[in-house]
Amino acid sequence: MTSLFYNVIGLAVQSGSKSPAPPQPRPGYVVNSPQLQLPIDDNIWVLVAMGVLLGAYVVYRKYQSTNKAS
Repeated sequence: MTSLFYNVIGLAVQSGSKSPAPPQPRPGYVVNSPQLQLPIDDNIWVLVAMGVLLGAYVVYRKYQSTNKAS
């Protein structure tokens, strides 16, 4: 509960203070360069499958550790 309290206080302090605008990029710098982008939308199913497998592994290990005594 205290961590929630500290998070709310920190958020209130951050949202109340004004920060200066970020500096302008140097001339000739391209922010949205096509070479820097990765096609995550094409292989999103791989990411989802890996997440499901990792979740199943964690649940299996948790189940094994709680039922060792029996």
